[in-house]
Amino acid sequence: MRKNKQARQQAIRELVMQEQIRRQEDLVAKLNAKGWAVTQATVSRDIADLHLTKVPQSDGGFAYAVMTPADYVGQLQRILAEQGTSYYCQGNMVMFNVAPGSGPALKMALAAGNYPDIFGMIGDDAGVLVILRQSRQAEEFMQAVLGSAISK
Repeated sequence: MRKNKQARQQAIRELVMQEQIRRQEDLVAKLNAKGWAVTQATVSRDIADLHLTKVPQSDGGFAYAVMTPADYVGQLQRILAEQGTSYYCQGNMVMFNVAPGSGPALKMALAAGNYPDIFGMIGDDAGVLVILRQSRQAEEFMQAVLGSAISK
């Protein structure tokens, strides 16, 4: 069987772009059917390496997607506009509360953005805590985030 990591990851990209892949198990099954001998653990590492993210689908579910920088800007715009999205500023921290399932997408969109003042982020399914470097306060950061989400 094929063992080249780059070729396997390219096959994953192609599957994700061509089909709605909702679960890692589905991706494992499709890869194995195409002749790849993969485990869920291998696919999980590949998903992380490829920075795949789950995005909302029209039927209300989520599916993996390959994201480009422009996609991240659009994702950021959608998440910030969702009903129930809120944020709170405290010193050099911003806490985003988002719809369940949107936390990882928001974290990836912020990481892909050009926000050099981000020191680190902690996120879960429905929230992201952004910790900023001391050089910029949370309110200024939010002005930059909201400005970039609106202007693009």
